[in-house]
Amino acid sequence: MKIGRDFAGRQLLGRREAQEDSYAFSIISDRDGDVEKLLVVIADGLGGHTSGQRASQMAVETFVEEFFQHAPRADGNDAFALHESLMFANECIAQSIDDANGELDGMGTTLLAATVSRTRMQWVSVGDSPLFLFRDGELRRLNADHSMRPFIAQEIAEGRLAAEAMAVHPQRNVIRSALLGEEIPLIDIPGAPFPLKPRDVLLFASDGLQVLDDAAITARLAESQDQSAPQLIRNLLAAIEERNNPKQDNVTIAAVLAGQ
Repeated sequence: MKIGRDFAGRQLLGRREAQEDSYAFSIISDRDGDVEKLLVVIADGLGGHTSGQRASQMAVETFVEEFFQHAPRADGNDAFALHESLMFANECIAQSIDDANGELDGMGTTLLAATVSRTRMQWVSVGDSPLFLFRDGELRRLNADHSMRPFIAQEIAEGRLAAEAMAVHPQRNVIRSALLGEEIPLIDIPGAPFPLKPRDVLLFASDGLQVLDDAAITARLAESQDQSAPQLIRNLLAAIEERNNPKQDNVTIAAVLAGQ
């Protein structure tokens, strides 16, 4: 991987008072010091801006810390390390809530993390932060959406709700799973790596990106196809700002140009 050219991250405050998203990149080197993989982690805090900030930052920091406690497997499969890191982050949130004597009740965060090499990727996710693959001009969401959006989409597909319902449905952003320091009801963690191809674009984002529908994201990515990861993200954030949504949530986008 060509450090500084093929991945980047940017944030947008939106109409919120504070930034409740956190993210990090970390380089995973082989024994010779060459870059083998990139670890990407994004968390979107819940529970109000003070506890949301704390939860997302804590989740990202503790996830990265724990990940490097697990030696890479000989077969290159990172599923165990990703799962254990998720569990550790959740335990740290639980301990922080217990230590706060009620002041941090309701604190939590979504979390999306992945390891990316030239040829494959593995991820773990809890919540509604999307992981998109842009390949050959087509956009595809790879990870599960743990909000109510999939159920609303099904109702629309079956004709029980109008097509416009997704944008206005009062439950569309209700989260069905998050790191709350309790048992995690839903975890998306494929057991095998996902194969990547040259020129694949990977987007890791908080759900604030979803003010743009798939068609709008696809159009911006197509326009940015030959640009660097930082420019690609700037183009997406510009599209969000152009919407001028009075309720715009925080946005975090991390982009990785695979196979470069």
